[in-house]
Amino acid sequence: MKTTLRLNYYSFMKGNFLILILTWILMNFAGPIPQTYSSLFFKSLGADDFLLGVIGFAGSITLALVQFPGGYLADKHGRRRLIVTMTYGMTFSYILFIFAPSWPFIVLGLIIQNFCLLYQPALFALMLDSVPPERRGAGFTIQSVIMNIVSLPAAIIAGFLILIFDFDLEMRIAYTIAFAAFFAASTLRTKLKETHTSNNCESSPNLLNALREYPKAVREGLQVWQKVPKATLHLYAIMAAITSLVAGCQMYFVVYATNVLNLEKFQWAIVTAFMSLSVAIPAILAGSRMDIAGRKRYFVISLLLYAPAMLIFLNASFNMLLISFFLFGLAQTLLGTSYNSLVGDLTPRDLRGKVIGCGQFFMYMSQAITQLLVGALYSYVSPQLPFILLAIGSIPLAIIAFAKILEPSAKQV
Repeated sequence: MKTTLRLNYYSFMKGNFLILILTWILMNFAGPIPQTYSSLFFKSLGADDFLLGVIGFAGSITLALVQFPGGYLADKHGRRRLIVTMTYGMTFSYILFIFAPSWPFIVLGLIIQNFCLLYQPALFALMLDSVPPERRGAGFTIQSVIMNIVSLPAAIIAGFLILIFDFDLEMRIAYTIAFAAFFAASTLRTKLKETHTSNNCESSPNLLNALREYPKAVREGLQVWQKVPKATLHLYAIMAAITSLVAGCQMYFVVYATNVLNLEKFQWAIVTAFMSLSVAIPAILAGSRMDIAGRKRYFVISLLLYAPAMLIFLNASFNMLLISFFLFGLAQTLLGTSYNSLVGDLTPRDLRGKVIGCGQFFMYMSQAITQLLVGALYSYVSPQLPFILLAIGSIPLAIIAFAKILEPSAKQV
Protein backbone atom coordinates (compact mmCIF):
# COMPACT_ATOMS: atom_id res chain seq x y z
CA MET A 1 0.00 0.00 0.00
CA LYS A 2 2.78 2.44 0.95
CA THR A 3 4.65 1.57 -2.24
CA THR A 4 1.54 2.35 -4.32
CA LEU A 5 1.09 5.71 -2.57
CA ARG A 6 4.74 6.54 -3.14
CA LEU A 7 4.44 5.71 -6.85
CA ASN A 8 1.29 7.84 -7.12
CA TYR A 9 3.11 10.71 -5.40
CA TYR A 10 5.70 10.75 -8.21
CA SER A 11 3.21 10.02 -11.01
CA PHE A 12 3.90 13.45 -12.56
CA MET A 13 7.30 12.18 -13.78
CA LYS A 14 6.23 11.77 -17.38
CA GLY A 15 5.64 13.82 -20.52
CA ASN A 16 7.17 17.30 -20.44
CA PHE A 17 8.59 16.88 -16.94
CA LEU A 18 10.44 13.72 -17.94
CA ILE A 19 11.76 15.28 -21.17
CA LEU A 20 13.05 18.31 -19.27
CA ILE A 21 14.72 16.06 -16.71
CA LEU A 22 16.44 14.08 -19.49
CA THR A 23 17.70 17.26 -21.15
CA TRP A 24 18.92 18.61 -17.82
CA ILE A 25 20.80 15.35 -17.26
CA LEU A 26 22.67 15.92 -20.53
CA MET A 27 23.26 19.63 -19.91
CA ASN A 28 24.23 19.31 -16.26
CA PHE A 29 26.55 16.41 -16.93
CA ALA A 30 28.55 18.31 -19.56
CA GLY A 31 28.06 22.00 -18.75
CA PRO A 32 29.92 21.95 -15.40
CA ILE A 33 33.01 20.33 -16.96
CA PRO A 34 34.31 23.62 -18.40
CA GLN A 35 32.67 25.62 -15.59
CA THR A 36 34.93 23.92 -13.04
CA TYR A 37 37.91 26.03 -14.13
CA SER A 38 36.23 28.65 -16.35
CA SER A 39 37.50 31.65 -14.35
CA LEU A 40 41.08 30.36 -14.55
CA PHE A 41 40.62 29.81 -18.31
CA PHE A 42 39.41 33.41 -18.77
CA LYS A 43 42.49 34.61 -16.89
CA SER A 44 44.74 32.46 -19.09
CA LEU A 45 43.24 34.29 -22.11
CA GLY A 46 44.33 37.66 -20.73
CA ALA A 47 41.63 38.69 -18.25
CA ASP A 48 42.66 39.95 -14.80
CA ASP A 49 40.71 39.70 -11.54
CA PHE A 50 38.65 42.83 -12.21
CA LEU A 51 37.89 41.78 -15.80
CA LEU A 52 36.33 38.59 -14.41
CA GLY A 53 33.72 40.88 -12.87
CA VAL A 54 33.31 42.66 -16.20
CA ILE A 55 32.77 39.32 -17.96
CA GLY A 56 30.13 38.39 -15.38
CA PHE A 57 28.52 41.82 -15.81
CA ALA A 58 28.28 41.41 -19.61
CA GLY A 59 26.58 38.04 -19.25
CA SER A 60 24.13 39.15 -16.56
CA ILE A 61 23.14 42.43 -18.24
CA THR A 62 22.35 40.52 -21.45
CA LEU A 63 20.33 38.00 -19.50
CA ALA A 64 18.42 40.82 -17.80
CA LEU A 65 17.52 42.59 -21.05
CA VAL A 66 15.91 39.49 -22.61
CA GLN A 67 13.67 38.68 -19.66
CA PHE A 68 10.81 41.05 -20.58
CA PRO A 69 10.50 39.87 -24.19
CA GLY A 70 11.06 36.30 -22.97
CA GLY A 71 8.14 36.49 -20.54
CA TYR A 72 6.02 38.32 -23.10
CA LEU A 73 6.64 35.70 -25.80
CA ALA A 74 6.05 32.85 -23.33
CA ASP A 75 2.57 34.15 -22.49
CA LYS A 76 1.67 35.31 -26.00
CA HIS A 77 3.02 32.52 -28.20
CA GLY A 78 3.42 29.67 -25.75
CA ARG A 79 6.42 27.91 -24.26
CA ARG A 80 7.57 25.08 -26.54
CA ARG A 81 8.75 26.71 -29.76
CA LEU A 82 10.68 29.42 -27.93
CA ILE A 83 12.43 26.85 -25.73
CA VAL A 84 13.47 24.62 -28.65
CA THR A 85 14.74 27.44 -30.90
CA MET A 86 16.77 29.19 -28.24
CA THR A 87 18.26 25.98 -26.82
CA TYR A 88 19.78 25.35 -30.26
CA GLY A 89 21.06 28.93 -30.31
CA MET A 90 22.69 28.52 -26.91
CA THR A 91 24.30 25.29 -28.11
CA PHE A 92 26.06 26.94 -31.03
CA SER A 93 27.40 29.73 -28.82
CA TYR A 94 29.85 27.15 -27.43
CA ILE A 95 31.80 27.35 -30.70
CA LEU A 96 33.15 30.75 -29.61
CA PHE A 97 34.40 29.25 -26.34
CA ILE A 98 36.04 26.32 -28.13
CA PHE A 99 38.07 28.53 -30.48
CA ALA A 100 38.46 31.70 -28.34
CA PRO A 101 41.94 33.25 -28.85
CA SER A 102 41.43 35.90 -26.14
CA TRP A 103 38.99 36.91 -23.40
CA PRO A 104 36.84 39.31 -25.55
CA PHE A 105 35.68 36.23 -27.51
CA ILE A 106 34.51 34.78 -24.19
CA VAL A 107 32.48 37.94 -23.59
CA LEU A 108 30.89 37.62 -27.06
CA GLY A 109 30.12 33.95 -26.43
CA LEU A 110 28.50 34.75 -23.07
CA ILE A 111 26.42 37.54 -24.61
CA ILE A 112 25.09 35.21 -27.33
CA GLN A 113 24.57 32.37 -24.86
CA ASN A 114 22.68 34.54 -22.40
CA PHE A 115 20.66 36.21 -25.15
CA CYS A 116 19.43 32.73 -26.09
CA LEU A 117 18.34 32.26 -22.48
CA LEU A 118 15.43 34.40 -23.63
CA TYR A 119 13.62 31.08 -23.21
CA GLN A 120 14.08 30.99 -19.41
CA PRO A 121 10.64 32.41 -18.50
CA ALA A 122 9.03 29.99 -20.96
CA LEU A 123 11.00 27.03 -19.54
CA PHE A 124 10.18 27.90 -15.95
CA ALA A 125 6.51 28.45 -16.82
CA LEU A 126 6.32 25.13 -18.71
CA MET A 127 7.89 23.35 -15.73
CA LEU A 128 5.33 24.87 -13.36
CA ASP A 129 2.51 24.03 -15.78
CA SER A 130 3.63 20.38 -15.84
CA VAL A 131 3.78 19.68 -12.08
CA PRO A 132 0.64 19.51 -9.85
CA PRO A 133 0.68 22.23 -7.15
CA GLU A 134 0.65 19.70 -4.30
CA ARG A 135 3.76 18.01 -5.76
CA ARG A 136 5.90 21.08 -6.57
CA GLY A 137 8.27 20.61 -3.65
CA ALA A 138 8.95 17.02 -4.70
CA GLY A 139 9.17 17.97 -8.37
CA PHE A 140 11.72 20.73 -7.94
CA THR A 141 13.67 18.67 -5.42
CA ILE A 142 13.93 15.81 -7.93
CA GLN A 143 15.12 18.29 -10.54
CA SER A 144 17.69 19.81 -8.18
CA VAL A 145 18.99 16.50 -6.84
CA ILE A 146 19.31 14.97 -10.32
CA MET A 147 21.19 18.06 -11.49
CA ASN A 148 23.56 17.71 -8.53
CA ILE A 149 24.10 13.98 -9.03
CA VAL A 150 24.67 14.10 -12.79
CA SER A 151 27.06 17.05 -12.39
CA LEU A 152 29.09 15.00 -9.89
CA PRO A 153 31.44 13.41 -12.49
CA ALA A 154 31.94 16.76 -14.27
CA ALA A 155 34.48 18.20 -11.86
CA ILE A 156 36.37 14.88 -11.70
CA ILE A 157 36.42 14.68 -15.51
CA ALA A 158 37.74 18.25 -15.63
CA GLY A 159 40.38 17.36 -13.04
CA PHE A 160 41.55 14.29 -14.95
CA LEU A 161 41.64 16.21 -18.23
CA ILE A 162 44.03 18.65 -16.54
CA LEU A 163 46.28 15.76 -15.51
CA ILE A 164 46.33 14.42 -19.10
CA PHE A 165 46.35 17.56 -21.26
CA ASP A 166 47.74 21.07 -21.24
CA PHE A 167 45.31 23.40 -19.40
CA ASP A 168 44.34 25.37 -22.53
CA LEU A 169 43.66 22.21 -24.55
CA GLU A 170 41.77 20.66 -21.63
CA MET A 171 39.37 23.61 -21.51
CA ARG A 172 38.72 23.51 -25.26
CA ILE A 173 38.01 19.77 -25.06
CA ALA A 174 35.65 20.45 -22.14
CA TYR A 175 33.72 23.06 -24.14
CA THR A 176 33.51 20.61 -27.08
CA ILE A 177 31.95 17.99 -24.80
CA ALA A 178 29.45 20.62 -23.62
CA PHE A 179 28.59 21.52 -27.22
CA ALA A 180 27.82 17.87 -28.08
CA ALA A 181 25.65 17.35 -24.98
CA PHE A 182 23.70 20.58 -25.49
CA PHE A 183 23.06 19.68 -29.14
CA ALA A 184 21.58 16.34 -28.04
CA ALA A 185 19.47 18.10 -25.40
CA SER A 186 18.21 20.64 -27.96
CA THR A 187 17.09 17.83 -30.24
CA LEU A 188 15.33 16.03 -27.37
CA ARG A 189 13.43 19.21 -26.47
CA THR A 190 11.68 19.10 -29.85
CA LYS A 191 9.51 16.40 -28.20
CA LEU A 192 8.02 18.86 -25.66
CA LYS A 193 4.28 19.52 -25.76
CA GLU A 194 2.76 23.00 -25.47
CA THR A 195 1.05 23.72 -22.12
CA HIS A 196 -0.25 27.26 -22.62
CA THR A 197 -3.55 27.65 -24.45
CA SER A 198 -3.62 30.88 -26.45
CA ASN A 199 -4.89 31.99 -29.83
CA ASN A 200 -1.30 32.79 -30.80
CA CYS A 201 0.35 29.58 -29.59
CA GLU A 202 0.42 28.03 -33.05
CA SER A 203 2.24 31.03 -34.56
CA SER A 204 6.02 31.27 -34.42
CA PRO A 205 7.49 33.67 -31.86
CA ASN A 206 8.70 36.71 -33.80
CA LEU A 207 11.74 38.23 -32.10
CA LEU A 208 11.60 41.45 -34.11
CA ASN A 209 7.98 41.97 -33.13
CA ALA A 210 8.91 41.22 -29.53
CA LEU A 211 11.61 43.91 -29.66
CA ARG A 212 9.17 46.38 -31.23
CA GLU A 213 6.73 45.62 -28.44
CA TYR A 214 9.46 45.81 -25.77
CA PRO A 215 7.89 48.93 -24.16
CA LYS A 216 4.54 47.13 -24.02
CA ALA A 217 6.20 44.04 -22.54
CA VAL A 218 7.87 46.19 -19.87
CA ARG A 219 4.60 47.98 -19.08
CA GLU A 220 2.65 44.72 -18.80
CA GLY A 221 5.47 43.16 -16.79
CA LEU A 222 5.37 45.98 -14.26
CA GLN A 223 1.57 46.02 -14.12
CA VAL A 224 1.40 42.29 -13.41
CA TRP A 225 2.60 42.83 -9.82
CA GLN A 226 -0.76 44.44 -9.06
CA LYS A 227 -2.44 41.11 -9.89
CA VAL A 228 -0.37 38.83 -7.65
CA PRO A 229 0.05 38.70 -3.85
CA LYS A 230 2.57 41.10 -2.28
CA ALA A 231 4.46 38.07 -1.01
CA THR A 232 5.48 37.41 -4.64
CA LEU A 233 7.22 40.79 -4.86
CA HIS A 234 8.95 40.23 -1.51
CA LEU A 235 10.07 36.80 -2.69
CA TYR A 236 11.63 38.18 -5.87
CA ALA A 237 13.32 41.07 -4.03
CA ILE A 238 14.97 38.72 -1.53
CA MET A 239 15.94 36.32 -4.29
CA ALA A 240 17.48 39.15 -6.32
CA ALA A 241 19.60 40.22 -3.34
CA ILE A 242 20.91 36.77 -2.38
CA THR A 243 21.55 35.54 -5.94
CA SER A 244 23.45 38.75 -6.71
CA LEU A 245 25.81 38.17 -3.80
CA VAL A 246 26.18 34.49 -4.74
CA ALA A 247 26.80 35.23 -8.43
CA GLY A 248 29.48 37.75 -7.53
CA CYS A 249 31.26 35.24 -5.29
CA GLN A 250 30.96 32.25 -7.63
CA MET A 251 33.17 33.84 -10.28
CA TYR A 252 35.99 34.01 -7.69
CA PHE A 253 35.64 30.74 -5.78
CA VAL A 254 38.21 28.81 -7.82
CA VAL A 255 40.49 31.86 -8.12
CA TYR A 256 40.50 32.41 -4.35
CA ALA A 257 40.87 28.70 -3.59
CA THR A 258 43.86 28.21 -5.89
CA ASN A 259 45.61 31.60 -5.46
CA VAL A 260 44.90 32.47 -1.81
CA LEU A 261 44.21 29.11 -0.13
CA ASN A 262 46.87 27.43 -2.34
CA LEU A 263 44.63 24.55 -3.33
CA GLU A 264 45.73 22.33 -6.21
CA LYS A 265 43.46 22.36 -9.26
CA PHE A 266 42.61 18.69 -8.85
CA GLN A 267 41.74 19.26 -5.17
CA TRP A 268 39.26 21.91 -6.30
CA ALA A 269 37.68 19.31 -8.58
CA ILE A 270 37.24 17.00 -5.59
CA VAL A 271 35.63 19.79 -3.53
CA THR A 272 33.17 20.55 -6.34
CA ALA A 273 32.31 16.87 -6.83
CA PHE A 274 31.88 16.33 -3.08
CA MET A 275 29.44 19.25 -2.94
CA SER A 276 27.24 17.68 -5.63
CA LEU A 277 27.25 14.26 -3.97
CA SER A 278 26.86 15.24 -0.32
CA VAL A 279 23.75 17.40 -0.67
CA ALA A 280 21.68 14.79 -2.51
CA ILE A 281 20.22 12.85 0.46
CA PRO A 282 19.50 15.90 2.69
CA ALA A 283 17.85 17.62 -0.27
CA ILE A 284 15.62 14.62 -1.00
CA LEU A 285 14.53 14.45 2.64
CA ALA A 286 13.85 18.19 2.71
CA GLY A 287 11.91 18.09 -0.56
CA SER A 288 9.58 15.35 0.65
CA ARG A 289 8.89 17.39 3.80
CA MET A 290 8.53 20.69 1.95
CA ASP A 291 5.15 19.82 0.44
CA ILE A 292 3.85 19.05 3.95
CA ALA A 293 5.65 21.49 6.25
CA GLY A 294 5.64 24.44 3.83
CA ARG A 295 8.16 26.00 1.46
CA LYS A 296 8.86 29.20 3.43
CA ARG A 297 10.60 27.36 6.26
CA TYR A 298 13.14 25.84 3.91
CA PHE A 299 13.60 29.12 2.05
CA VAL A 300 14.62 30.80 5.32
CA ILE A 301 16.89 27.90 6.33
CA SER A 302 18.66 28.04 2.97
CA LEU A 303 19.46 31.73 3.44
CA LEU A 304 20.91 31.09 6.90
CA LEU A 305 23.24 28.37 5.60
CA TYR A 306 25.28 30.81 3.50
CA ALA A 307 26.74 32.50 6.58
CA PRO A 308 28.66 29.52 8.03
CA ALA A 309 29.57 28.30 4.55
CA MET A 310 31.35 31.55 3.64
CA LEU A 311 32.95 32.12 7.05
CA ILE A 312 34.54 28.65 6.89
CA PHE A 313 35.65 29.27 3.27
CA LEU A 314 37.72 32.35 4.15
CA ASN A 315 40.64 30.45 5.71
CA ALA A 316 39.77 26.85 4.95
CA SER A 317 42.08 23.88 4.60
CA PHE A 318 41.16 21.22 2.06
CA ASN A 319 39.10 19.29 4.64
CA MET A 320 37.30 22.42 5.84
CA LEU A 321 36.52 23.33 2.24
CA LEU A 322 34.53 20.10 2.00
CA ILE A 323 32.38 21.26 4.93
CA SER A 324 32.08 24.78 3.54
CA PHE A 325 30.85 23.63 0.15
CA PHE A 326 28.54 21.01 1.60
CA LEU A 327 26.77 23.88 3.39
CA PHE A 328 26.93 26.10 0.29
CA GLY A 329 25.60 23.36 -1.98
CA LEU A 330 22.78 22.55 0.45
CA ALA A 331 21.89 26.25 0.64
CA GLN A 332 21.77 26.49 -3.16
CA THR A 333 19.64 23.37 -3.50
CA LEU A 334 17.11 24.31 -0.80
CA LEU A 335 16.95 27.89 -2.03
CA GLY A 336 16.18 26.90 -5.62
CA THR A 337 13.64 24.23 -4.66
CA SER A 338 11.70 26.35 -2.17
CA TYR A 339 11.82 29.48 -4.35
CA ASN A 340 10.56 27.69 -7.48
CA SER A 341 7.75 26.06 -5.50
CA LEU A 342 6.72 29.37 -3.91
CA VAL A 343 6.61 31.11 -7.30
CA GLY A 344 4.30 28.39 -8.60
CA ASP A 345 2.09 28.55 -5.50
CA LEU A 346 1.70 32.33 -5.69
CA THR A 347 1.42 32.97 -9.45
CA PRO A 348 -1.61 32.24 -11.68
CA ARG A 349 -0.75 30.17 -14.78
CA ASP A 350 -1.69 32.85 -17.32
CA LEU A 351 0.55 35.45 -15.61
CA ARG A 352 3.60 33.28 -14.96
CA GLY A 353 5.55 34.27 -18.06
CA LYS A 354 5.26 38.00 -17.27
CA VAL A 355 5.90 37.58 -13.53
CA ILE A 356 8.96 35.40 -14.13
CA GLY A 357 10.26 37.64 -16.94
CA CYS A 358 9.87 40.88 -14.98
CA GLY A 359 11.17 39.37 -11.74
CA GLN A 360 14.20 37.88 -13.40
CA PHE A 361 14.91 41.16 -15.24
CA PHE A 362 15.48 42.93 -11.93
CA MET A 363 17.25 39.87 -10.54
CA TYR A 364 19.81 39.78 -13.37
CA MET A 365 20.22 43.56 -13.40
CA SER A 366 21.06 43.34 -9.72
CA GLN A 367 23.50 40.51 -10.42
CA ALA A 368 25.21 42.49 -13.18
CA ILE A 369 25.81 45.53 -10.95
CA THR A 370 26.91 43.33 -8.04
CA GLN A 371 29.39 41.42 -10.20
CA LEU A 372 31.09 44.68 -11.21
CA LEU A 373 31.17 45.77 -7.58
CA VAL A 374 32.51 42.41 -6.39
CA GLY A 375 35.19 42.51 -9.10
CA ALA A 376 36.36 45.89 -7.83
CA LEU A 377 36.24 44.80 -4.18
CA TYR A 378 38.11 41.56 -4.84
CA SER A 379 40.78 43.22 -6.99
CA TYR A 380 41.35 46.56 -5.24
CA VAL A 381 40.14 46.26 -1.63
CA SER A 382 40.31 42.70 -0.24
CA PRO A 383 39.84 39.23 -1.78
CA GLN A 384 37.97 38.16 1.36
CA LEU A 385 35.42 40.99 1.31
CA PRO A 386 32.89 39.55 -1.23
CA PHE A 387 32.59 36.33 0.78
CA ILE A 388 32.18 38.27 4.03
CA LEU A 389 29.41 40.36 2.45
CA LEU A 390 27.56 37.19 1.42
CA ALA A 391 27.87 35.77 4.94
CA ILE A 392 26.65 38.99 6.59
CA GLY A 393 23.95 39.79 4.02
CA SER A 394 22.25 36.42 4.24
CA ILE A 395 21.15 36.98 7.87
CA PRO A 396 18.90 40.05 7.44
CA LEU A 397 17.52 38.56 4.22
CA ALA A 398 16.45 35.46 6.18
CA ILE A 399 14.74 37.67 8.78
CA ILE A 400 12.89 39.65 6.07
CA ALA A 401 11.82 36.41 4.37
CA PHE A 402 10.44 35.07 7.64
CA ALA A 403 8.46 38.28 8.25
CA LYS A 404 7.24 39.15 4.74
CA ILE A 405 6.68 35.95 2.76
CA LEU A 406 3.27 34.44 3.47
CA GLU A 407 2.35 31.12 1.90
CA PRO A 408 -1.09 31.05 0.20
CA SER A 409 -3.80 28.88 1.71
CA ALA A 410 -4.81 27.81 -1.83
CA LYS A 411 -1.95 27.07 -4.22
CA GLN A 412 -2.14 28.13 -7.88
CA VAL A 413 -2.27 25.26 -10.38
